[in-house]
Amino acid sequence: MSKEHLLVATSNVKFNKQALIFSKRLNIPFLGDLVSAKSQSRSLKDKYILIFSDEGMYLKKGTDNRSGRIFCDFLKWSKQDSKALLLKTMKGLTRKNTIIDATAGFGKDSLILSSLTERLTLIERTPWVFSLLEEGIGKFTKEIPSLQGVKLIRADSKKYLNDLNEKPDAIYLDPMFEKVSKSKAKKNLQALRELTKPTKGEELLKISLTKAANRVVVKRHKKSRYLSGLKPTFSLSGRVIRYDVYSVQLS
Repeated sequence: MSKEHLLVATSNVKFNKQALIFSKRLNIPFLGDLVSAKSQSRSLKDKYILIFSDEGMYLKKGTDNRSGRIFCDFLKWSKQDSKALLLKTMKGLTRKNTIIDATAGFGKDSLILSSLTERLTLIERTPWVFSLLEEGIGKFTKEIPSLQGVKLIRADSKKYLNDLNEKPDAIYLDPMFEKVSKSKAKKNLQALRELTKPTKGEELLKISLTKAANRVVVKRHKKSRYLSGLKPTFSLSGRVIRYDVYSVQLS
């Protein structure tokens, strides 16, 4: 599946003008409002649809209610107790240290990193993902103060890092590891896998190791090989995820 399986629609005709401008700018087909599109529900069941609504913009698969909404739900994520391992990979850094999340995606890990530093930069290359991320950050900054200082940039991470003049203290990479188990991925991750081009993690790691001042952290499935075959300084493993930490402060 690819971008050809992505459409733009609205929950109400009052959002049609806004959605049409968005669809033209990103070159994504505009479906119209969902009420008018009900007759096409069968042909749309495998399509992903970016929907403009009173609640903001969200992504869902198909037009029926069987698939849930996908958006940058920072408020929900902030209440989940699943961040200890990632925090440990950044041990020793202070709120004045700079961190770049070079593969931001929907920003769930970015939220965790924002609790560590006042100087967090998020890089996302896919325009529609960037738009969801931008909206989510703007929507939840009052409830989550740590998002207020986050810098969001739409760019190719390899080019952005290559062009850096000052080295960030840490660079975080989540290159969407290959499927290594039979279990189905969560809907957010599945959508990214089906709609975006995979990141060339090997190239991104090599660049990051030359640009970080202190460390590079790579998120992997615990059964995955080391990225580029490069053994990390140390790893931290959970039930499913492994973080490989590359210390570069002596290089």
